[in-house]
Amino acid sequence: MKKIFIIGDASSIHIAKWADYFVNRDYDVHIATFARKNITKVNNIHMLSSKKADIRGGNFHYILAIPKIVKLLKNIQPDIVNAHYSYSIGFISLIAKKISNIQCIFSVVCHGSDILIPPAEILTGKINKFVLMNSDKIFAVSDQIRDKIDTFNLKKKHNIYVGQYGVCTKELAKNSKNTKKDIDILSNRAYDPNSRIDELLEYIDQSNMKHLKIVFIVPAINDKNFKILRKKYPYIDFHKHLAYFDMIKMMQRSKIYISNTKSDGTSLSLLESMACGCIPVVSNIVSNRSWILDGINGFLFYNKNEFTEKLKYAINNFNEINFMNDININIIHNKASYINEMQKIEKFLFKIDSE
Repeated sequence: MKKIFIIGDASSIHIAKWADYFVNRDYDVHIATFARKNITKVNNIHMLSSKKADIRGGNFHYILAIPKIVKLLKNIQPDIVNAHYSYSIGFISLIAKKISNIQCIFSVVCHGSDILIPPAEILTGKINKFVLMNSDKIFAVSDQIRDKIDTFNLKKKHNIYVGQYGVCTKELAKNSKNTKKDIDILSNRAYDPNSRIDELLEYIDQSNMKHLKIVFIVPAINDKNFKILRKKYPYIDFHKHLAYFDMIKMMQRSKIYISNTKSDGTSLSLLESMACGCIPVVSNIVSNRSWILDGINGFLFYNKNEFTEKLKYAINNFNEINFMNDININIIHNKASYINEMQKIEKFLFKIDSE
């Protein structure tokens, strides 16, 4: 039985999708985490600190966990170390692996912001290069991330795999067909500068849409900002966080999915929205263009005027453009099926290179 040692956020649906697949495949799975909650199927959970990690960054206490990770590596003796987020978790995991002197594959998963828009990029850029150059396997969730990785001039080009976790296509599509679409607009992005939530809210507020049923799910928002948003936009239904399947049910009830990210890997929320029968109206960035053709299976926008025009068109003509949903469900079924994509990842991670 192969052992996989994952270092990442055990409360994240991203980690859960990743880890649960290997549990179901009968791997001996361990997770080391700073999260206080575990939503995965993994029983071997190793807490690294009592201090809570912040999704927005500034987690300098991660470094203090290196000795504990070293000890875990020596005790577990994994076949592969799998770290999520390059310059943070990836960095401390790589240092720990080197100190432990164990022989195993070291892999890192680059989710997007860690490579595309890291904070203090002069420093984190050097850290990223160090981590990537010393990784046996690199998983990037979009072509844009792969292109940025290529700028580091890594020696081994064949150890980079571009893909994503995928979604459970049949379940989402089937349930969506039988669900009443009583939510007009849904947003599901973390409240951080990259998501440009405040800008999106201003667009909506200035576009005479207060009569619509609008839902914003804004993980990672603090209590103060949450209260400000609710007071400023009383006609919008705000949620700090929803359990994954509650979020999916809400997405299945929604007509339009909106996102204003300025940079992204492959957005899991976008893929889920497509599978749930939402029509996407999303920012015109590289990763979104990989999935959306403007006017064919959704809409892309650069600015407020384009957003307003295309969102109103999608709302007013939802029944006429509902054919987009069939296109999207077919795309997700063929390109983003969870089991198919995870099988490719498994093959990539555990394949022995010929060189």
